[in-house]
Amino acid sequence: MTEDVPPALHPPVSLALAKAVDAIPTEGALPGGALYEPKWDGYRACALVGAGGVSLWSRQGKELSKYFPELLEALAGQVPPVI
Repeated sequence: MTEDVPPALHPPVSLALAKAVDAIPTEGALPGGALYEPKWDGYRACALVGAGGVSLWSRQGKELSKYFPELLEALAGQVPPVI
């Protein structure tokens, strides 16, 4: 699956971790604006979209694709492959 993807994007890919803050920035505080959504519990994953298909990976490098087939289908239809 990764043969058509640049080596720097091969899993596991370092993902940003959420950080606690005392206050959420105001709407115009960040360049380009910002949207927020609470992350109560769940997965932080990286989607790898290449010519060979789509896969999902956890921060620890575990492939999550088989658990989320509906996401793979949506990603394949909406995200162009990495070239």
